[in-house]
Amino acid sequence: MVEDRQAAVAAAIGKVARLDDVPIALDHVCRACAQMLDVDGVSLCTISDLGLGEPIAATNALSDHAVELEITIGVGPGMEALDEGETVLAHDLTSVSSSARWPALAAMLVGLGVQAVFALPLTTSDVTVGVLELYRRRPKPLTEAELADAQLFADYALHLLVIGDRDPSGWGIDALLTGSLSAQWARVHQAIGVVSAQLEIGASQAYQRLRAHTFASDLGLREVAGAVLDGRVRFTA
Repeated sequence: MVEDRQAAVAAAIGKVARLDDVPIALDHVCRACAQMLDVDGVSLCTISDLGLGEPIAATNALSDHAVELEITIGVGPGMEALDEGETVLAHDLTSVSSSARWPALAAMLVGLGVQAVFALPLTTSDVTVGVLELYRRRPKPLTEAELADAQLFADYALHLLVIGDRDPSGWGIDALLTGSLSAQWARVHQAIGVVSAQLEIGASQAYQRLRAHTFASDLGLREVAGAVLDGRVRFTA
């Protein structure tokens, strides 16, 4: 039975990649997951050098905005899964327990149209290297079968990350991570460097300041990063 589900998941991912006529990448894992399961969006993050998630793929605007919001605030199901290496299932963000657990984030995600988030860590040898997040517009838990399939998609993504640079096909880790979302996030790293230089502080502190400014300005993190790089926003001590 497990082998049948593994084959079904692999076939779904392969089908998406064949339609693009390119080798399988992490984006295909997310898109196949969204198509196969009853969810409204999927994102995938890897752990960054600064300790927070860095988005690699998002299937639509809903998942794109949701994962950026989690990273900006620095808390949430995905960030907990990255930090603790445990699956985090939040099937109703409108509940009292979710509001108490993530006071600001829960309300903001609901405002985006997300009412359920399911975060599955990508863990190997007790080291968490990423997280796969699934989103629903309505408060509804994953069924046991859906959760099992979601874990298979997470396992597939982990496999790509771990063996990507040793893939005999010649497609290394750079190919797996290539995409518009990765390119956009590269500008965030550039902006961190600018803020670090402007304030004469370390990269981690600069990232905190950039995220704090984003939260206060009601803009997206990538928008603020772009403004920093364009000189429209300057940080002073």
